[in-house]
Amino acid sequence: MNPARPYVARRPAAALERTSRLRAKLAFYALAVIAGFLIWRLYVVQIRQGPWLAHRAYEQRLRTVGLSARRGTIYDRNGVILVRSVPSQSVYATTSDVHDKTRTAQSLAPLLGLPEPFVEKRLLARDSYVVIERKVPSTAADQLAARPLDGISVVPENTGIRFMPAGRLASTMLGFTGIDENGLEGLEYEFDGILRGTAGEMSLETDQFGRALPFAPPHVLEPSHAGHSLVLTLDSYLQYSVERVLDETVTKWHARSGSALVMDPWTGEILALANSPDYDARDFDRFSPDQRRDRAVTDAYEPGSTFKLITAAAALESGKVSVTQRFPARDEMRIGSHVIHNAEDGFLATSGNGETLEQIVDYSHNVGAAEVGLAIGQRTMERTIRAFGFGAATGVDLPGENPGIVPALADWGDTTLPTISFGHGIATTPLAMARAYCAIVNGGFLLRPRVVSEILGEDGSVVYRYGTEVERRVISAKTAATLRGIMRTVVTRGTGNPTAQIPGYTTAGKTGTAQIAENGSYVPGQYVASFVGTVPAESPRYVILVKIERPVGAIYGSVVAAPAFAEIARLAMLHAGVLPHFDRLVRAPSVSKSRI
Repeated sequence: MNPARPYVARRPAAALERTSRLRAKLAFYALAVIAGFLIWRLYVVQIRQGPWLAHRAYEQRLRTVGLSARRGTIYDRNGVILVRSVPSQSVYATTSDVHDKTRTAQSLAPLLGLPEPFVEKRLLARDSYVVIERKVPSTAADQLAARPLDGISVVPENTGIRFMPAGRLASTMLGFTGIDENGLEGLEYEFDGILRGTAGEMSLETDQFGRALPFAPPHVLEPSHAGHSLVLTLDSYLQYSVERVLDETVTKWHARSGSALVMDPWTGEILALANSPDYDARDFDRFSPDQRRDRAVTDAYEPGSTFKLITAAAALESGKVSVTQRFPARDEMRIGSHVIHNAEDGFLATSGNGETLEQIVDYSHNVGAAEVGLAIGQRTMERTIRAFGFGAATGVDLPGENPGIVPALADWGDTTLPTISFGHGIATTPLAMARAYCAIVNGGFLLRPRVVSEILGEDGSVVYRYGTEVERRVISAKTAATLRGIMRTVVTRGTGNPTAQIPGYTTAGKTGTAQIAENGSYVPGQYVASFVGTVPAESPRYVILVKIERPVGAIYGSVVAAPAFAEIARLAMLHAGVLPHFDRLVRAPSVSKSRI
């Protein structure tokens, strides 16, 4: 007998059908509500709020970036480029993409000229994106672009690199810029606001990583304007010649440093300005501030016997001394407890009828110069010194100018006047001394020295042209002519004979030898040898100064500096197209004498 099956209640088919219909309706209504909501939201987003949301999205993508302004170029007087900006690139690393950091550092370091541990340390940084080196040389950037490394990218910079085609030429005067092309020294610093230009602004759309979207055109909000360019009074060939002669002279005499400059006495233009040592502005941080200093402008020194022309100017202009007046010829003078004497190895004074002002300057007698100073008095001497611009800045368009030292008249003691008369107890710069000689050469006018001739606009047009600036007349034309005659006899029969002479050209000038003072006292055996002169003597074209500090083996201006002057003058005349006339040779006297 089969067991009884349990009873299972069955729902009627009609009930199941009703339940299915209800569920379908509920699902339909729910979907209809959701669809309606979506349609409404789509209407709100696309129609009602569409423009506003689109604008907000655009603002989120929009990024404003600066447009760098190309820094101006620096030219010499003939249009030769001395300094210009070239595009630059920097090397970055996405550290997460650099798989073998040690090997990458080994490959990267020699290309960039960096220590391998330094590069590896950068690659091991926790930052995801790091700078390896900014503004790398173009050769390194090209090699990295040709053989890319994982995680290493070469990115163009907004600002460029200053490029000097002539290397170190005029480096102490031109100066240099920082990593972002901001002027730090020299002309680059002095005219930074003019060279820098005006930056602009540009807006562009970027992704979340800051990368520009390829199909979104940028919009220039404010265009950039390139910086103005400078045209200098400098002559590149003359500058090179002066630097070469100066370096050879400093090396020959094992000197600590030297300066030389060439000026146009009629305009005040600086045609060449050299210092030794100098430096490579492209690697300026590898040189000390002492090597980078523009010594011709920043370093004051006691000029020694080159200052005797200023004493002679004061004597003649005041009318207290005539060209025929004679002073006692002696080699020693006592003032209180102090003794002034002529140089032991120089031209010694002779007894007899004494010596004239011309002879005192020709043979560089310290005692004679002191006697002239005492004859004219403190006020006359101090007034003439100030008139020639000593003790004040010349106003040259170069930074860091030293005004020199001229004691206030109230501080002059018994020995101040006689010592200043032969160039001690007073300090000036090579530039200020050259300017004073320009006034003697040009007939008595003190000019403002300048190194910038023109400022050019972005299109190369002249925006501003500097002209000759006459500050004042310091001596009469008659006094100036007499002084030029004395300068000539210095070379023909005085301390400049024969070392300051040039076969085929006439020269004039004055030697100088001064002991160096430090901390209020003179340093034994340490001297400055100098020569200031002009060429040609009968119709001066150039004023040339050579100053050598602490030479070894010789100390006198006639021995150390005058030959350098003669060589610079010869090269300058040849460069100007003036050929030598050999009927102008000056024969040296048969009697040989030591000189100062």
